[in-house]
Amino acid sequence: MLKKILIIIAFSLLTENINAETKTYKMVFVPASEKGDDSDYKTLIKITEKLTGFNIETIKVTDYNAAVEAMRAGRAHIAWYGGKTYIKAAEIANAEAFAAGVRPGEANANYYAYFVVKMNSKLKVFKDVDGKVLALNSIGSTSGDLIPQVELSKINLSIRNKSHFKKVYYAGSHDACLLSVLNEQADVCGMSSRNFEARLKDKTFTMDQVRIIHKSSPVPPPPLAYSKNIPLEDRKKIKKAVLEAHKHGAIGGYGGQMSHYMEVNDSDYDVLRDVVKLLKNNS
Repeated sequence: MLKKILIIIAFSLLTENINAETKTYKMVFVPASEKGDDSDYKTLIKITEKLTGFNIETIKVTDYNAAVEAMRAGRAHIAWYGGKTYIKAAEIANAEAFAAGVRPGEANANYYAYFVVKMNSKLKVFKDVDGKVLALNSIGSTSGDLIPQVELSKINLSIRNKSHFKKVYYAGSHDACLLSVLNEQADVCGMSSRNFEARLKDKTFTMDQVRIIHKSSPVPPPPLAYSKNIPLEDRKKIKKAVLEAHKHGAIGGYGGQMSHYMEVNDSDYDVLRDVVKLLKNNS
């Protein structure tokens, strides 16, 4: 009888170990790029899997709200969000920011919103966008919607005021926003500096084709976040693995190669929360 009990206990412990080793978490990405943002994270995911023993599967969604909904509904456990989308995910999907990528040669993970025009455009300075066709990324984008609106408010323009622009439309991604300028469908686009530099690097365009007529103040970085529904010990493992991943090989992230990942906290995004409130009050 004792032998049977010992066998059952040993089998249970073995089963628990196998389940722990094969635990799977799903990761979702906001659709910031036409080229598929999940591809930038392949090396980071592989290293994180190796260090934690977890399987991480990526899932794709078509818009920013769907990335939040995926975590809220339990279909995703880890996410790469833009700052504004993260704020919403923290509010309704129990998300918690834990890391952001730092690019080689940079001191932090901040980035910018650029206003881009074609090289031969008559728009020379930022205020020249008044009355023109403006392209943005998607509703919910930080550097392709929220921050451009903030920058426009500084020169007394609003996308909600129909007299301020000939047309305002959302292109669907930062890449599509840029292409709308290159293809002369828009006079100016508001987009992420990370996507601008990534598309410059892969030769989607060259600098003799475009000009940047305005650069925003630094924007808090788009974070990696996990659901607080994940067991705390698993969250600690994932966070530790991501923060130490650069010690185990080359890693990527939003916009391409990263030197390392730095720790971020929910409070780092309070500045964006304040901006959202300000825009709502002024609308």
